[in-house]
Amino acid sequence: MKHSLAMLLAASALAGPAAAFAQDAPAESQGGLDDIIVTAQKRAEGLSDVPISISAVSGKQVESYGQTNLEQISSSVPNLKITQTAIANRIAIRGIASGDNKGFEQSVAMFVDGVYYGRDQLSRLPLVDMERVEVLRGPQPTLFGKNAIAGAVNITTRSPTDEFEGTVSGLYEFNHKELQLTGVLSGPLSDGIEARVVGYHRSMDGYFYNQKLQRNEPNVDEYYVRGKVEFDKGGPLAAELKLEYADFAMKGQPRDVFGAVGNYNAVFQGPFFVSTVPDYVREDNGYESRNKVFGATLNADLEIGEHTLTSVTSLLDYKTREIVDVDFSGISFLDGTNLREDYRQFSQELRLTSPGGEAFNYIGGVYYQHAKLDVQDFTLFNPTFLGLGAPFNALGDTRNDRDYSQTSDLISAFAQGELSLTDQLRVTAGARFNHEKKSGRRSLAIVQGPLSTAPAAVVAAVFRALNIEAHSIAGKLSEDSFNPMVNVQFDATDDLMLYASYARGTKAGGFDIRSNSLPTSTTVAKPGAFEFQDESADNFEAGLKYKGRDVAFNLSFYRTKYKDLQVNIFDGTLNFNVRNAAAARTQGIEADFRAALAEGLTISGAIAYLDFKFTNFTDGQCYYLQTPGPGGFCDYSGKRNALSPKWSGNLNVDYWTPVGSDLKLSFNVNADFSSSYIAAANLDPRTYQGSYAKLGARVALGQIDNRWEVALIGRNLTDQRILQTGSAMPLATTITGGAGNAYNGIVDRPRTIAVQVTGRF
Repeated sequence: MKHSLAMLLAASALAGPAAAFAQDAPAESQGGLDDIIVTAQKRAEGLSDVPISISAVSGKQVESYGQTNLEQISSSVPNLKITQTAIANRIAIRGIASGDNKGFEQSVAMFVDGVYYGRDQLSRLPLVDMERVEVLRGPQPTLFGKNAIAGAVNITTRSPTDEFEGTVSGLYEFNHKELQLTGVLSGPLSDGIEARVVGYHRSMDGYFYNQKLQRNEPNVDEYYVRGKVEFDKGGPLAAELKLEYADFAMKGQPRDVFGAVGNYNAVFQGPFFVSTVPDYVREDNGYESRNKVFGATLNADLEIGEHTLTSVTSLLDYKTREIVDVDFSGISFLDGTNLREDYRQFSQELRLTSPGGEAFNYIGGVYYQHAKLDVQDFTLFNPTFLGLGAPFNALGDTRNDRDYSQTSDLISAFAQGELSLTDQLRVTAGARFNHEKKSGRRSLAIVQGPLSTAPAAVVAAVFRALNIEAHSIAGKLSEDSFNPMVNVQFDATDDLMLYASYARGTKAGGFDIRSNSLPTSTTVAKPGAFEFQDESADNFEAGLKYKGRDVAFNLSFYRTKYKDLQVNIFDGTLNFNVRNAAAARTQGIEADFRAALAEGLTISGAIAYLDFKFTNFTDGQCYYLQTPGPGGFCDYSGKRNALSPKWSGNLNVDYWTPVGSDLKLSFNVNADFSSSYIAAANLDPRTYQGSYAKLGARVALGQIDNRWEVALIGRNLTDQRILQTGSAMPLATTITGGAGNAYNGIVDRPRTIAVQVTGRF
């Protein structure tokens, strides 16, 4: 076993600039590794017993590092990448994510306490008082349902306790003036009734300076409250009611302009000046985002003999309001673009679970979901265009107002069973059938403001030259999908399990919310889009899992083929239209380990290798100065996707030691790293992000019984500048006559130093 561990460590060191994985708390004084319990298969199981490529991040780690959302956690989980764009949030696993269109379902399904949180904006939800975050890689069709085509993120919050306890925690980060305050109260209300209340606030000045607005950005202001009441009097029925509310706002994005080429800097001077020096200083006319989320969930378990009938009933409601300067500069070209999203979802799941530990174990159930979505997208062409001369002056003080509404109903039935053929050999098979109906309606109006004096016909003609025209369209979609899976497990020893699996996943079709013309239009050069179909994936995986007293490691090999990928196709002007126009193949290796080396000393790490290739994508957007092929497109076939590094990983060392009889001193050193990648969706090499290692550390002094603790936390200590997303500056080539360009992108947070104080009672 020592030889196996050495081999894995050597592979981690040689593989690239990284090694990453989910960490656990340091081993306690009795020695050995703690068990990590997950619910990836709707049962409480040890991480080493689940035949899935999975990482689990404990709530204790999230709190210790001062992490507040999934985007921050993602840097510590290999093959998981969460990024912001101007109008959306992307969650990617193994290089697969949904694009920037509110009509897309998410390729990575997110669940909170068993409830589907499927909209991209909900990935910004504050993570407070978590039990754990599980990241399941690869399609998860049976138990997590439709749309988990790339994987799933399963979040579990802490439940009430049967003894009274409380926590008060505060964190202050010096460089960007970030403040976090968290309070938790938990305990019994009466016999068999327990409650838990959580309150949280976070504020931050930001780490960019906006010279135009004279403020630091992103300026963050977040509030979150959650209450849980648990009923369990020892009878056959137990229930837990959860209510949560979040209000999180942000002013400004961490977006920089860089990489000017050609005559860009010469043209954008004087009143049109745009700084292209990547120095955390920028100019634009404002980005504001405010999100309000309300959720209510009732979980109930009823014992029927040795079986358990579980009901999960949920109502989810959120509202998003955003104002975006989509030219990303201090020039008033496309300022004040309004994005609004209102979403309401009701879901009900019933499932029956066998007692477990038998020769045949099974779970089956039904699921219903009703959702209503309303989106408004108003793009403003500012009066600055009036001074540009024909034909651009016709765009001055106009806007195109896009309204979209959608209702959907999903019904699913699922079952999964595990049969023990021998004491060592088990076969698991399952399937899920989905029936979904959607109806959508989109309208676009062109509105002239008081300063727009051009005849309406001229304005309409100029917009048509940009493939934008007033229209209204509606449609209905009905689709069925059948997603099977099969898994074979073999216990080679009491500590070592081998497995191989196959699963088919699907992601629902839908309607293009952001297209700017009818698909049947004869008055624009390139007609728009409306309806798109589902996409599918076939995943093959094999691996092993070992868990001894002092060492645990997991290794998986996977190969996934995606068909009919839903992608945004650029029309050559300002617009993107959704098509099922791509296919891809991903394959690779994922490995992680934990080792208790001595009393109080634990080392853990993980590494992932990703081989991504588009097998058919002929209608890709060309980057600046790239020679287009037929139809004005560029062929991405044979190329890897953006934001998909070959190597990613982390390494962590945790150590604690008593100080005297009442205190303990804890240390953590961690490194997250990644090989290089292209940050722009059009694969522009000018958005190249080189390989990097991001170092962090934590030192804490506290009472031996954890009653209080004071910690100093450092993240990105080497102050790496990391480009998270990238794209060309809007209108740059139009205004420079094609002779110049520049780029913009979201930049990761630089070095942070924080003090954290925690008290428990």
